[in-house]
Amino acid sequence: MTVEDVTALLPQLEVYHQRFHPFFCRSEPRKWSLRYIQGLLMSMDRKNAENIAEEIQAPPRKLQEFLSNSPWDETACIQEHQRAVGEIFGSPNGVLILDDTGFPKKGHHSAGVGRQYSGTLGKTDNCQVGVFMSYASLYGHTLVDRRLYILSNWFEENYQKQRVQAGIPGSLHFQTKIEMGMEMLKQATQLGHLWYQWVSGDSAYGESHDFRNLVASLGKWYCFEVKSNTHVWTKDPVWKVPAQELEEGERPRIVRGRPFSRPCPAKDSSPPVEVSELLSTLVDSDWEQIILREGDKGPRVFYFVRRRIIESQNRKPGPPAWVMIRKSVEEPAEIKYYLSNAPETISLAEMAWAGCQRWSIEVDFKLAKGEVGLDQYEITKYRGWYHHITLSMMALFFLKMVQKQWGEKKNTSDCA
Repeated sequence: MTVEDVTALLPQLEVYHQRFHPFFCRSEPRKWSLRYIQGLLMSMDRKNAENIAEEIQAPPRKLQEFLSNSPWDETACIQEHQRAVGEIFGSPNGVLILDDTGFPKKGHHSAGVGRQYSGTLGKTDNCQVGVFMSYASLYGHTLVDRRLYILSNWFEENYQKQRVQAGIPGSLHFQTKIEMGMEMLKQATQLGHLWYQWVSGDSAYGESHDFRNLVASLGKWYCFEVKSNTHVWTKDPVWKVPAQELEEGERPRIVRGRPFSRPCPAKDSSPPVEVSELLSTLVDSDWEQIILREGDKGPRVFYFVRRRIIESQNRKPGPPAWVMIRKSVEEPAEIKYYLSNAPETISLAEMAWAGCQRWSIEVDFKLAKGEVGLDQYEITKYRGWYHHITLSMMALFFLKMVQKQWGEKKNTSDCA
C-alpha cells in the first residue's frame, strides 16, 4: 500500500486498533503499536524497525524499545485477535491448520536461532523457525497464533549466557513443534473464539498419533496429510487377548505369573499395509473429480478417493478412520495421502475441502511475508519476536478485512 492508501484507511484502522487498547499498559506503547502497524502496511523494500521509523517519521530507538522491551501483553492481543477473526470469518465447519515457517538469520544471537531444517528454505541453514496456527472457512483465512521454536541445545548449560542476552524466560522449557501445535490447539479450543470442526496440517503434524488423538478427544475431526509409507489395516486385524488353549480332553494347567491382558495378533491376523499400496486396488471409476474453490489462478481441480481403514498406532490397531487419496489432473500425477477420523456420514467433497485447506496457511505465509513484513524483522530478543509477529498478524488480518469489504461492495454493485 502507498502512504496515501494507508492514510485513507487510517480511520478504519484506528477503530480496529481500539479493541486492543486494554492490552497496552500505557498510552505511549498504545500509540507506537498503531504507528508500527501503519508502517507494516506501507510499501517499502524492507520493513524493519529502522525503515518503518523513517517512513512514519518516528525515532528509531523508540520503536526498537517498544518492540524489544515494552511490557505490553501480546498474549491478550492474540486472544482478542482470535475473537475478531471469529467474528468475521467464523463458520461451523471452520478449519484450524498447523504449519511452521523459517526465518533465515546471519548471526547467532537471535532467540532460538541455529542450523536447522526449514521447509520454507528447502534446506538446513541458520534460521529461526516459528510454529503457526491459521483459521480457514468459506469466508476467508488468516494466521491466528504463533510460537517461536527454540532448539534443544539452547537449554544446555553452555547456552546460559545466550539465553539471558536473548531474554528467554528462565521458566521456559524445551517443546517440540508438535507440542507447540497441540498447545495452541488446546488454548484456542478453551478460549472458544474460533468456531471450528476440522484440524489439518502436513505430514509433520499428521504423523503424530498424539496430535490426532488430541483432536479426537476434543470432539473434532482431523484430515491430516501423511506420508505414503504410513501403515494402516484395510480390514479387521483380529487382535485378541491370548487365551490358554487346551487339547481335547486336556485339563487346565496352572500357569505361573500374570495372565495375558494385552491384545496380540491372532493366528489369522492380517498385517498392516502402506497407504500407497491402496493405489493398486483402485480403478478409474473409483476416482471422483472435485473442484476446490481456492487458488491464486482460479479453482483447483483434483481427483479424490477414500477407503475405510483402521489406523496403526505404535504398530498396534488404533481407531477406525479414512484414508483419502488426492491425485492431480496433470501428468505425471502428484499423489497425496490423508488420514481422517470424520464420521462415515461426511461426504468426500467436504473431507477433500477440509484436508486441502492446509494449502491456505502457505498462502497466508506468502502474503504476510510479502505485504506486512512477517519475516523482515531485525530483532534478537525473545519478546521482540513475539511483539513483531503479533503486530504483523494483526496487520495481515486488517488487510483481509479490507479486502473482504471491498469484495462485498463490488458484489453489491454488480447486483444493483
